[in-house]
Amino acid sequence: MRLLRILPLLWPVLVASAVPAQAQVERVAIRTTGISCGTCAFVSEIYLRQLDGIDAIRISLSTEAILVTYKPGAIFRPQELRDALKKTDVGVLEFQVIARGRMQELGGHRFFVAGRDRFALIAASDAPQLPAGAPILIEAMLDDRTDPMQLKVMTVKSMSP
Repeated sequence: MRLLRILPLLWPVLVASAVPAQAQVERVAIRTTGISCGTCAFVSEIYLRQLDGIDAIRISLSTEAILVTYKPGAIFRPQELRDALKKTDVGVLEFQVIARGRMQELGGHRFFVAGRDRFALIAASDAPQLPAGAPILIEAMLDDRTDPMQLKVMTVKSMSP
């Protein structure tokens, strides 16, 4: 009897958890050092594929870059990417992300929230304006060495809710 009272309350939670999150980091371009041979690329891809949430990986030897695409609802963990690549002596110079989410202002600071990921926004004179609360798609440079991680937004595209 008690379960029958609780079940209607849990239904929205169950439905929400079954639907992939719309807001998330979708793709990450990684500029690297040390991934200039086929063997390095092959072994790096093996380690990257072991990470949760990875959907696709493309590696360019000529530009020493990696493009990682995430599955819907995946959590972005840049340190895991760094650790996986470090196993093959590949260094990460820079992360560039494409993410869906919303800009929020909290305590006088601006954040970009993409699913379960939250990033502080770097104020820059050349940065595009981000509408507060509206769903957007951004392309940004990531500084994952700060807490919280920081984004320098390069492009913004409004998304329909």
